[in-house]
Parts: sequence; C-alpha cells; structure tokens
Amino acid sequence: MQSTISNQQSAIRNQELTEHQTSNLGLYRPEFEHDACGIGFRASLKGRKSHQIVKDAIQMLERMEHRGACGCDPDSGDGAGILLQIPHEFFVDECTKLGFHLPPAGEYGVGMFFMPKDESHRNECKEILIRKADKLGLEILGFRLVPTQNGQLGETSGGAEPHVEQLFIKRPADITDEIAFERRLFVYRRYCSRLIWEGVKGSRKDFYCSTFSCRTISYKGQLTTAQLKYYFPDLE
Repeated sequence: MQSTISNQQSAIRNQELTEHQTSNLGLYRPEFEHDACGIGFRASLKGRKSHQIVKDAIQMLERMEHRGACGCDPDSGDGAGILLQIPHEFFVDECTKLGFHLPPAGEYGVGMFFMPKDESHRNECKEILIRKADKLGLEILGFRLVPTQNGQLGETSGGAEPHVEQLFIKRPADITDEIAFERRLFVYRRYCSRLIWEGVKGSRKDFYCSTFSCRTISYKGQLTTAQLKYYFPDLE
C-alpha cells in the first residue's frame, strides 16, 4: 500500500514538473516539438521590393548552419536554398542581353532546371521541353544559363553538380487567371519530367525542375548554408 501511494506521488510530481517546464513560454507549443531542418521567413509588411530582403534572408539561412548536415566531406552539405519572389527587373535586363524580351510581371513563368552535364543528353531534354510546350499551348520565350561558381564545392557535391538553366514561358492569351496559369505550368513541369526520366539516358539522376511558377523561384543545391550566395551570383 505504501509503495502504491509513493508511486502515485511520484507520478504527480513528474506531471507538475512537466507542466511547469512547458507553461508560460510565450508562443512555444510542446506538442509541435520535433527534429527538423531550419527554415526562416523574411518579408516586407508593406509589400516593398528590396534586395535587402534577399540579403537578410541569406544571413538568416547562414545562421541556421547548425540545422543542416554534412558527412565526412565538410564542404558538401545536405542542401540549402532560398525561395523568393520572381525578380522581374533583374530578369528583364538579363533576358534582354540574351536577345529575348519578357512581358510584364505575372505574364510569364520561370522554371529552374537542373540538367545533365552531357551536352547531347541536355539537348534531348530541351527538345522534349520545346515540343511539349507547343502541345500544351505554351510559348517558350527563351532559356538562360544560370551563372554558378563551384570553387567552394566539396568532392561529393562537386561530383554531382548539374548544369543549371532557367526556362521562360509566356502566359497564353486564353489564360487570364494567375491560378490557372500556375496550374498549367505545374502540369507542364510534371508531364515533361516524366517523359524525360523515361526517355533520356541517365536523366533519373541528372534532370530535375525545382520550381516552375509565375510568382516565385528557388535557388538551391547540395550546398552548405554559407555556400549558397557564392554559388549563385544572381543572389549577390
């Protein structure tokens, strides 16, 4: 009987201790506690576009290095990236240099593609993208090679480094709703990815479209948080 009472008292003390430790801690909710990669969010409440927002977001990412992982090769991370609003003014200037012009913001979509290093396999991928765009009533404006600097990559990430290109597609005249355009780009992305994975040699590991949207674009890779801004000069 004494042992039973003692066990009950111990259980009550443990419960009181737990309640004390998890109460009055601001927005903390213990039921949501779990292991996960780090994520942050930076925006202007007034909707003002600024490169400072991107710089602040990258700084925030770098301070979450402890939430990422690396193996025996410390210069190869398990992945880091940033998702941002399409930088329309920047892309207008860059695409003009390449000889094609972009319509107003929101009237085109941008896809971020990781492609094979092998030129012949890469050309096969592009041919499928071009053919299927026409089939889905989409007009391709042009491709843009994304500048990269791989001097800081480790042996593991350097060995798996892809060829990175962006694809710009104009919104069809019969699609006036942004959500409908996003849906069409999603279908196009999934449709082409499947055909390429099934038909182009080695593309299962060498081809991937990370985002295709008229709103946002992602810059990411098998990088550490500190490598992201150096690998993609577009972000600087």
